[in-house]
Amino acid sequence: MLYQPLNVPPGVNGRLHLEKFANPLWRQRILRHAHRFFEAHLVIRGRAIVVAGKMRFDLPPGSLLLIPPTLEHLTLEASPTLQRWCLCLRIGAVRQALAPEEATSLLSKRSGIQCRQVARFELDELSRVLSDVADQQRRGESVTNAGVAYALTRVTLAFRESEPSGEPATLHPAVTRALSLMSGDGLLMSRDDLATQCRVSTTHLSRLFVTELGQSMRDVRNRKRLDRFLQLMETGSCDSLTDAALEAGFGSYSQFHRVFKRLTGRSPSEWNARFESEGESRAISE
Repeated sequence: MLYQPLNVPPGVNGRLHLEKFANPLWRQRILRHAHRFFEAHLVIRGRAIVVAGKMRFDLPPGSLLLIPPTLEHLTLEASPTLQRWCLCLRIGAVRQALAPEEATSLLSKRSGIQCRQVARFELDELSRVLSDVADQQRRGESVTNAGVAYALTRVTLAFRESEPSGEPATLHPAVTRALSLMSGDGLLMSRDDLATQCRVSTTHLSRLFVTELGQSMRDVRNRKRLDRFLQLMETGSCDSLTDAALEAGFGSYSQFHRVFKRLTGRSPSEWNARFESEGESRAISE
């Protein structure tokens, strides 16, 4: 289980921010992860595909997604226009803000991801409220904590009054297994070995990816490898682009270069120059 940290300082109960996926690099990242926080996602523009456990959710504008703590999920695909509010709260803050029965329902993994469709007028109003709360987060801990608690109550009220969304699709066990393996050593396996681990043929697994995820297995693996490359570079685990690319599972630097340029629209060296420049800027500001 990969628990992804959130940038929430001690003393602060949560955070609220607007995620935009216009940057091709971040739009294509695939990372199966979980948080020790409750999450609520409100899609206000564009579309997304989110996978959690064995379920796949297709999310148009107005989708309100509630995710309990420690439940693995990933944004498998996002349109370039995707914008969504993301509200994250500590478990204790959820229990303080809501009635016990409602808090238990939101925090239980047995409830799974809950998804509903918010009406257009409610979507505009809720987005305005969340924007106002987000603007106040720099005014100190007490204001932030009061704001995220209020945002949670408005989100849960909108959820209760919204319409049930369409039933999520159930992923084939082989696809679920493959995605899990791709969070670890599966990226270093050949396609044949990966299919063997999933107990299906390579051809069948490839077809399942296209049918159920709308993407080829090769594309999913390459995007996941790119994500691992970025993690290696951001943590300083590798000294060079080549070392990070090979460690991430790419067969050669030339293959990595082609994939990187296709998915991000720029070369690895161009990205690295900007990455190093931003790192120096952060060091100076600190």
